[in-house]
Amino acid sequence: MSTIGKVLTMYRERSGLTQKELADELSYWSEDFASVNPVTISRWETGTTSPGIAKKRELLKFLAHKGCLKSDACLDFFRERYRLLYDSLGRIFTSRYQYIVGNYPDFRPEEYRVTPILEHEEWKRHLEHLIDIERITNVEGYYTPTVETVHRWCAHPGSLGILCERKGQNLGHFLMIKVDDRIARQIAHHEREEFDIDPGDLRGPDEPGSYYIHALYGSNPRVAAIVNVEAYLHMLRHFETIDNIAIFSSRPDGAEITRDYGIRLVAKGEHPRYGFLWHGMLSPVEEILFADEIVKLLF
Repeated sequence: MSTIGKVLTMYRERSGLTQKELADELSYWSEDFASVNPVTISRWETGTTSPGIAKKRELLKFLAHKGCLKSDACLDFFRERYRLLYDSLGRIFTSRYQYIVGNYPDFRPEEYRVTPILEHEEWKRHLEHLIDIERITNVEGYYTPTVETVHRWCAHPGSLGILCERKGQNLGHFLMIKVDDRIARQIAHHEREEFDIDPGDLRGPDEPGSYYIHALYGSNPRVAAIVNVEAYLHMLRHFETIDNIAIFSSRPDGAEITRDYGIRLVAKGEHPRYGFLWHGMLSPVEEILFADEIVKLLF
């Protein structure tokens, strides 16, 4: 059974559908599946044939929107697949990024530990480290958030604030903040400063909203990949309440993240005060979770 065949079978059996009923659902979902019939479904499920990348991508979107990820078995299956991204993402970070990845010696993924920042007994030190990294990788004077501000963002139930460590040493972090979708769009188009997020702008894990990715750093490509995979897993768990993923980058390598992994450049310009070239990125969560490169690698 193929990978895509396995997840299709899981969804169909959980939903109590025959292969014909699944074919009918798919034809209603998208014109891309107008010619799909029970024989096609059977061949996909057994791995006799396999749909192309475009159809696989639409199948995964269909399954996610139909609630497949609510099933523990299905969610566990997707988690297993996304953890296979460590090596491929590590290679991307090695070749394309200048500032978010350092050169700390590499180890196997199981030797690192990922925890919520605020659950660590030395959380204040880790927040200070995050702020230091952001300050030195941006134009002088641009990064203004304080420990109190970043703590407030991390503490909100809708946020994902994690650190990766080995033997007690902080080696990387990832912080994305769930906000009203209107706020995320304003940040991506630089109609609002990225640090100008009020408590009323934040959204909880069960509320609809979009994630603004505030900080990403890894001391080596493996660590950067590990914290990114954790972000993917978080998006999978909360898929039904996430609209978009937004990034506002003030760094020269920022736009590189748009290549191959579904994050679309929507605006760019020169900051009127600090003079750097900024890039605003915004994409629906399914475009990121099921980008072509992800589908090629995992499904």
